Amino acid sequence: MNTKKGQVEMVGLVIIVILITLGMLFMAKFSLTDDNTKKKVIAREFLASSAMGALMKTQAICEQYDSYGNLKKEPAFIQNELLEDCALYRTTNSEYTCSGKHSCIFLKELLGSLLNQTLGAGRLNKHYEFKSVLMQDKKELSLIYLTDDKGKGCARKDTDSSGAFLLNTDAGNVISVLKLCD
Repeated sequence: MNTKKGQVEMVGLVIIVILITLGMLFMAKFSLTDDNTKKKVIAREFLASSAMGALMKTQAICEQYDSYGNLKKEPAFIQNELLEDCALYRTTNSEYTCSGKHSCIFLKELLGSLLNQTLGAGRLNKHYEFKSVLMQDKKELSLIYLTDDKGKGCARKDTDSSGAFLLNTDAGNVISVLKLCD
């Protein structure tokens, strides 16, 4: 009887040793795998977020008429004044005129140029997609949509986003997002 009890204990110990060995093999496999994909994702997210932050803080010298009809030239931030102007006056004459253009047209050209020079073929050769929409009465109205020079955008699965940049306006909420992919 003692031999059977000893055999059962030995089988139990062998099973425990096998389970521990398998656990250590799995742990070694996952710890020795290349962290390159994790690093790429983190780098793309950081790049998208910092590029979007820089874009939103960019200033342009634009003409604006005050409430008395007087013309003044002042710096206008993309995030506050120009995107708000584009949302409010997207179908009419805008309050801001930059380089003689409507604020929406000017923003599309300026952002396209900046994104191409920094993220696109001009520098980092990344594919990108910039989208700015106006949320109004549960409808999504497109204000600005830009893709890289190759027009591919980021329809692939290896895409990372800057996160939504929100701007509250009298016309509704403007949501801007920059997506990056390789």
